[in-house]
Amino acid sequence: MTELSALKKRLVEYLTTRSPGVVELFNIYCNLMYKTDCVTLLLTEPSKLYNIILRHYRGDVASADYAFTLVFLGPLTLILERPNITQELLDLVKTGRDREFLEVLTTYIKSSAG
Repeated sequence: MTELSALKKRLVEYLTTRSPGVVELFNIYCNLMYKTDCVTLLLTEPSKLYNIILRHYRGDVASADYAFTLVFLGPLTLILERPNITQELLDLVKTGRDREFLEVLTTYIKSSAG
């Protein structure tokens, strides 16, 4: 199992336990728009997931930032044991720098595994 798939599995377990229904809601949007689930989108093209959330909140950036951080980035950084990178990840996502986002994740996955 690759590092990202292991992270995905842990994140899905965490989200379905801690925030039941929320993931399912965003999965509906993600499946309709991109034919994939929200956690896969987070770990492949996070800016697309952010834009779905921004649309859901009718362009309210503060609400979208809060929801994206609360539902996805907070748990993600908690699993990686790096809560201090939440804002950095949010900034990367909001500016469409998906590859850099994934590089940061990969770096922290490797450092927490090693």
